[in-house]
Amino acid sequence: MPVHFISTIFVALTLLIACDCRVLACPFCRPVKTTFTEDINAADVAVLGELISRPQRPDTNEGEIPAADIIDSYKTTFKIQKVYRGDARVNPGDEIVAIYTGDAPIGTNCLLRGIGEDELQWAPPIPLSARAQKYVEEVLELPESGAGRLNFFEDYLEDEDATLRGDAFDEFARADYQALKDISTQIDRPRLLRWIQNPEVTPSNRRLYFTMLSVCGTEADGKLLREMIVSGDPTQLKGLDSLISCYLTLRGADGIPLIEDQFLRGGVFWDPEYVHTYAAIMAIRFQGQEGDIIPKERLIEALRIVLDRPELADLVIPDLARWKDWDSMARLIQMFKNAGKKSSWVRVPIVNFLRACPLPEAKKELEQLAKIDPDAVRRATTFFPFAPGNRGKKTEKGSDSTGEKK
Repeated sequence: MPVHFISTIFVALTLLIACDCRVLACPFCRPVKTTFTEDINAADVAVLGELISRPQRPDTNEGEIPAADIIDSYKTTFKIQKVYRGDARVNPGDEIVAIYTGDAPIGTNCLLRGIGEDELQWAPPIPLSARAQKYVEEVLELPESGAGRLNFFEDYLEDEDATLRGDAFDEFARADYQALKDISTQIDRPRLLRWIQNPEVTPSNRRLYFTMLSVCGTEADGKLLREMIVSGDPTQLKGLDSLISCYLTLRGADGIPLIEDQFLRGGVFWDPEYVHTYAAIMAIRFQGQEGDIIPKERLIEALRIVLDRPELADLVIPDLARWKDWDSMARLIQMFKNAGKKSSWVRVPIVNFLRACPLPEAKKELEQLAKIDPDAVRRATTFFPFAPGNRGKKTEKGSDSTGEKK
């Protein structure tokens, strides 16, 4: 691989690794890429450069072309207009050369980021429209966190410019959940509802909007969400995990029976698919880990329903262990004994449930189950070498449960 391409890839990876990884605000969606803020902060220098010249690219129809000629055809010259982050190596008016494989015309302004203690290595330039340039410069003036920051990005979540729209989404996806609560009274709720009901909105953005609605929604919104849940319409069910979680946040424990009937037992109004049941489990899991609306005991009661469906029971057993539902032990032991070829995979999570359980009878039962299916016990201890829920606890020999010496 040509050395210049290797350098470009190295720079891009270095910038990515250097970026801050924070708790996600939306547990049901993931950032698509790093944000402008992260890209600039991860670089040693960041500048706005005008594309002023580039060599003629070779005609690929003329046969084999030397690799050196191909590389040289991408060496593009930029003239620095502004310095966003830098040192004495970059100044307005300086010309720099970076590998650029895009087709932006001469005169285009680009964001360029470089790293290196001596010679700067430049990451791929990012073309910026005049509006995107203004956006980046305003972003750099924002506080590092807090309500003021998210309020700015909310206005760009459905922007006509895909670059700005994506950056705003990634900023929300990287903010913590408390930050959404902090801006709950400032969220434009009517606009949020319009976005949610727009069939053109992407599933990822819709998940985020349901999460935002969960901190600013009303009782009337709960009724709207119920209509979506029972509709059976795939368009209405986009982002179902976040939709259910939002509904439960707005309705509290009173909303649980609908979710149980629709997705955990099997649908009353329609028959759920695997993905629908899994979405409901994800929503309940979020309520148990992040929410403070529904008592944990009620959430456990809902998850126990899935144990009646052996083909799906493995999805909830780790949650029952995490939430210390030791009352389900006898039922799980019987499930282990009854498991056939079509549900044998449930045995490994049951073994891990018993390994996590502190009750004396759990160890005894585990010894008995090892006689029934020693391979299941072996797989559980191989793939999960430390007992679930006990990572970091000291053992008698002075090491923690991962085997590492303290």
